[in-house]
Amino acid sequence: MVLRVVEFYSGIGGMHFALKEAHIDSHVVHAFDINTVANHVYRHNFPDVPVMQRNIESLPMTLFESLKADLWTMSPPCQPYTRQGLQRGSEDPRAKSFVFIVDLLGRLQNKPRMILLENVAGFERSDTRPVFLRQLARHGYRFEEYLLNPLQLCYPNSRTRYYLLAKLDGSPRECSDSEAFPPSFRYSVAGAELIQPAAAADTEEHVDFEKGVWNHEEVQQIDRFTENLTTEEMAPYRLKPKVLESHGYVHDVVTPEDRRTCCFTKGYTHYAEGTGSILQMSGVVGKDPMTLENTRYFTPREVANLMGFPPALAFPSDTSLKQRYRLLGNSLSVSVVSVLMDYLVNRM
Repeated sequence: MVLRVVEFYSGIGGMHFALKEAHIDSHVVHAFDINTVANHVYRHNFPDVPVMQRNIESLPMTLFESLKADLWTMSPPCQPYTRQGLQRGSEDPRAKSFVFIVDLLGRLQNKPRMILLENVAGFERSDTRPVFLRQLARHGYRFEEYLLNPLQLCYPNSRTRYYLLAKLDGSPRECSDSEAFPPSFRYSVAGAELIQPAAAADTEEHVDFEKGVWNHEEVQQIDRFTENLTTEEMAPYRLKPKVLESHGYVHDVVTPEDRRTCCFTKGYTHYAEGTGSILQMSGVVGKDPMTLENTRYFTPREVANLMGFPPALAFPSDTSLKQRYRLLGNSLSVSVVSVLMDYLVNRM
């Protein structure tokens, strides 16, 4: 059976690419996003999918009923839940659309049989999470929550994210508006080969991917994901002399032989700290100096590779370098989501 899929917060199509990578027989019947540039990229890659650029709260119930989706995929705005933000959760205006979707789920006659949600690590501590879980429980969804990292699939990129999988095959139950749902997260996926840090467990119930020590023989080297650039091609990705001199020490610096990069965010190349790694192409980090010749930013294609996007991902020629970095920083790990898609559809 061909799954009918609706993508909320579709971005550049990370969920769509994950469906393809998981070899799931599916048809994306509609995508929703309010970002003009993201929609431009999405249409460039998936020209046959209707993309709607509207606030979903303004759309009629009849539209959602008519979609008759088997699967909803969602990657709502993360700003209400990030550690660096104010963590206002459901009170943040940027959470408004997701709160609407949670309410919509309770009112729909044609409910999706499956749901896949992705968000930042931090969502699991928000006030939005129990509101969503109560709605799932009240309407007969069985759900599982995960905290996963691409390093577990041997991709040399650390991007810990919260994931929720839900399936409409349980028994509805009443739950009070105060039911909190104690944290119960999984760090591996049944039937998938995921590695764990060699030393990362604070307790048996908690794994800290960021502070963990990884088996570097299993994680792939960064050079398997980089491009061979000519001197001319490298020019747009060189650090500016002022940045190298005044902020070079702030960056996370890696070499082609390393097996880990930091999470790339939408601020990559604009801010130095905490937005992603830079590449020192020769020498030893901390011993040999970084120079304009041996140090550069990762290209958008390389960032996409590290996030698991297939070579098929293409950006329209009129998207700027800054826009590409921002779109990728707002996207998701296709490598991780494809594993979860396969499990949700075929084994959960």
